[in-house]
Amino acid sequence: MSLALIQESAKEVRRLAIAGSPLAVSDFRMKKLIAPLEQAGAKAPVFAQVAKAIVDLVNGNEAESATNLLTLSTLLNAILYTQGQSGAAGDYRELEAFATNCSSTRTPARVLKPLVKALTSTGAGRLEIVKSACERGAFNDLRLIDPAIHALGDVFPELADLVAETVLPAYGPGIVPRLKATLDLKGRKSDARKLVLIHQLEPAGSVELCKTALDEGSPEVKAAAIACLGKHEDCLPLVLEQASAKNKLLQAAALEALAEHDRPEVTKIFIEVIQGKTLEVLAGPFRALRNQEVLDAILVEGHRVFELVLKGDEEHIPRYSQILDCLAPRKEREVEEFLLACYGQGDQAVKLRKAAVNSNVTGADLMVRLTGLLYGLGSPKSLEAILAKSSALPPEAFGLVLRTALRIWPPDKVFETFSPLIGQKKGPDKEKFAELNRFIAATQWDQSWRFNPAIAAELQARHREEMQLLNEVKWDGRWLDAAIKAGEVVMVYSLARHDHPAALEYLLSQSEADKPVEPNLLIRALARCGYPQVADVLLKLITKKAKATKYFDFEMQLLFENAQHLPAADLPKLDAFAATLDEKFLDKYLEALAPLRATPQPN
Repeated sequence: MSLALIQESAKEVRRLAIAGSPLAVSDFRMKKLIAPLEQAGAKAPVFAQVAKAIVDLVNGNEAESATNLLTLSTLLNAILYTQGQSGAAGDYRELEAFATNCSSTRTPARVLKPLVKALTSTGAGRLEIVKSACERGAFNDLRLIDPAIHALGDVFPELADLVAETVLPAYGPGIVPRLKATLDLKGRKSDARKLVLIHQLEPAGSVELCKTALDEGSPEVKAAAIACLGKHEDCLPLVLEQASAKNKLLQAAALEALAEHDRPEVTKIFIEVIQGKTLEVLAGPFRALRNQEVLDAILVEGHRVFELVLKGDEEHIPRYSQILDCLAPRKEREVEEFLLACYGQGDQAVKLRKAAVNSNVTGADLMVRLTGLLYGLGSPKSLEAILAKSSALPPEAFGLVLRTALRIWPPDKVFETFSPLIGQKKGPDKEKFAELNRFIAATQWDQSWRFNPAIAAELQARHREEMQLLNEVKWDGRWLDAAIKAGEVVMVYSLARHDHPAALEYLLSQSEADKPVEPNLLIRALARCGYPQVADVLLKLITKKAKATKYFDFEMQLLFENAQHLPAADLPKLDAFAATLDEKFLDKYLEALAPLRATPQPN
């Protein structure tokens, strides 16, 4: 018996079961099957029964459609299960099974779809989606393994590294076969990440694969193989051979792998590199190196090169900059003494404004870099050295000087030292005032980070000490008076407070201007000062902006977002205003009110 008609009928029945049985009445696709089935029914009566069931379904009414569809479906399934093929030819063998540290969850596919899209597509905002998924444990799902492996080759390196370092290792050794199946030893960075993951999940079982990758792989994959082989003592001879490789990528990978092994032969290699022509491959490995002999060697080289720089030899500036790159993460006593000794003699280096051939680093840049390293050390001696040298430093170092002063000086001394910069419009003092103005705004407008919690979290992770300084800094009260007198609008916005009548008067004068400066900052300043009519000012600015623009732009977005800083008692007034707003702005406006609705309402 030919089952093609039965299979086609079953396919159409499944379609109607999904769409809804009432749609089966008069369905033209089902009607087309009736004639062939009746013709086949002359030889096999079961086909005639199917044809009659279809006639009852398509010619019946909607009230009986569910019963008729179920009858037809039952008949078709009975035929297929008794007459259809239910096996497959082949030998019996044991299925391959791999252990993982996750399981299938009940998370709907609709919820996983945005995460899968973030892992397999391109565009902005995907990193935040993946980070959020990591935090809430969404990757504990087998359906996300393949999309995560695909993300190892993402065009955004930070996302690919996050998946390689956090997401995939959590699945355990069970994903190693999936990684090997798509590994290309001649591939690029994505395949290098796969090799590192395979070794991380199966250290002993992947040694031979890493050796093969070292012989046959592309430079990126070879560098990954070197990093993996460096974890095994018996493979160090292979890594030592690559320490003198002509390819800088392979040499840097070998040095970084060897840095974790304190051996005489490793020490000798590092000293040879220090005495060589370039130190650019040494910066990464030096972070893990803890050999005192090597540290002493680079400090001696640093003193030698700096003496040449002080004599006016610009060609040695790049080499000294590379030495500072190596010392950047180090905080040993010897490193601090070296930096302080160079810093004390740096006045001559500042005068070297000419860069070396094939370099854009000048003597002034070296002093800025030294200032940053001393600030990073954070010891009282280092901070005091920065302030003692402040008058001789280039303007680019002013931000570090200001931060240093805020850490160790009282507020009144900070004001007396830096307030003369307010309003400066020419020369180096103009750049210093711009930095001062930006820093004051950053310390006062911590609410701005709340517009994007992901930004706040990232800033706190990368610059924890800096964020702590921003939160703890205290400004002398005279800053606000000086800003009002000089007409520095943004500085007034940043420093305005509720107990300063002159500041409130200044803010209100700005609100009456035809084109207020930074209106979004103005609203937050009025809200912080407790001005009771702040909602009226915001709605006035929104009305004026809505009349002047045809589209929802960034300035309008900032105005809307300021609604969250208003008192909750103003919510009825803000809701009433929605009725007067153009439809193209309405949805965004109502969304901006959501945070305010979440705040406790007054009795």
